[in-house]
This record gives sequence, C-alpha cells and structure tokens, in this order.
Amino acid sequence: MDPQSVVTPEEVRSALRELYKQDRETNLEKAMLHAFADELKPVNKRGKWSPSSIAVLMTSLILVTVAIFLYFTFARPSI
Repeated sequence: MDPQSVVTPEEVRSALRELYKQDRETNLEKAMLHAFADELKPVNKRGKWSPSSIAVLMTSLILVTVAIFLYFTFARPSI
C-alpha cells in the first residue's frame, strides 16, 4: 500500500473491525472466558477451556442459595 494514498472510510471501518475482533478485551465472550478460566491451567489436555475452581464454587453456592430462597418462598405449608 502506497503511504501517500488516500484511505477510504470503509477501509478504516474494516480494519477496525478486524482489530476489535482479535482483541480479547473488546470481545465480551473472550473476556469472560479469560476471567473465569483456571489460573494455573486455562486449557486442559484435550485443548478445552477449564473453569476456575473458585468460579465453580461460587456458582454452586449461588444456585443453592436461590433454590433455598425459592423453596421457602413458594412452599405450601401442609396442614
């Protein structure tokens, strides 16, 4: 590409799309996978993403808390 050539707005847009597509911080899916990945081994032996043990523990605690709340909120007393 000639340094003296004029760059069209469409070329700039396509270049920015490619840049943002590759950047982990601007891609929400990649950012969330990186945030919840295991710090020591983010990828297992098969090449698949492995979650952090803290993320698994917190998710299970939240699910149990919601289940207990729903049980005591909507449970009918048996008389």
